[in-house]
Parts: sequence; structure tokens; C-alpha cells
Amino acid sequence: MSEHSIKAELLTDVGYINLRGNSQDSAFTKAAEKALGQALPVEPNTISVGQNRIVWLGPDEWLIVAPTATTAKLLSGLSGAVAKQHAAVNDVSGGNIAVSLRGADTRKLFAKGCTLDFHPEVFGVGRCAQTGLGKASVLIGLLDDAPSFELIVRRSFSEYLVKWLQHAGREYGIEFA
Repeated sequence: MSEHSIKAELLTDVGYINLRGNSQDSAFTKAAEKALGQALPVEPNTISVGQNRIVWLGPDEWLIVAPTATTAKLLSGLSGAVAKQHAAVNDVSGGNIAVSLRGADTRKLFAKGCTLDFHPEVFGVGRCAQTGLGKASVLIGLLDDAPSFELIVRRSFSEYLVKWLQHAGREYGIEFA
């Protein structure tokens, strides 16, 4: 292993819920936040980290990343809470895979396959973006200043993305758990 290191791990015990609704409607946001136990991020390209991770996807769309064991209960509670609102709640767990990447060289790795600026002053903790990495469409979020990033990719691109990360990350001593 080199002196540089990136720790990578496939997150296999998470579920994904897509939530759609009007962020300007206080009845919707209050109902959703009560069911989720945390605030919805309403600022573009941000993440709310608490009991779950809630990722802003658009002005009326969020992706909720939750432990698999709680996804069904969360889905049911959230669906009930926003039932009287103009909203949609869908389990999209079958279509996504998450990869955790930790280490100082992670930003350099991303620079090899992505046009976004990942400098800490530009892409800080709590930021996220939908972008391309290699040739895969991904959702990248920065969870803490370790730095710990989370990549979410469509299941059909996950094998390609893992191979791309392994190849592009060799010089940084990338290690998959």
C-alpha cells in the first residue's frame, strides 16, 4: 500500500426513498419533516445528515438514504404523513448502489473523471451534486471533513464504476473493504 490511501466500501445495507413535493408548501414540509425526524434540505445541492441522509435532487425532489431495516417503516410513515399533500413517495432501493470513499486523495481521484471543482472551499461538507464520473452518472455527497464522500450510482452502472474507481485510484492506494 502506498502512503496515500483511499478507503472504499460498497454500502449494502441501505435503502432509498424518492420524495417529491412542493418545498414552498409548509404543510408538505412540516408533514415530511415530522415523519423523517429531520429537516428537508431546501438549498440546492445540499444534504441533511441525521438519522438518515436526505439529499436535495431538485426544488421538489429528495432522495432519502436510510438503513435497510428501517426503509419499509419510513416509507409507510412518510407516505401516510404526506397523503393529503400533492406529493409522491417511492421506494427506489432496487435501482441504486452506494459507495463510501474516505481519504485525503479522494478529491484527486474524482478530478480524474469529473469536471466539478471539489476544492474544499467550493465543495464543502453538506454539499452534493449530480454529475458524471468516468462515464457513469452519479450523485456525489460530502458527509464530513475527513473527507468522507458517498457516491450513489444506478445499479446497472455499479460494476463499471467500481472497476473505474479501482483503476483510477491505484496511484492513491485505493482499498475496497
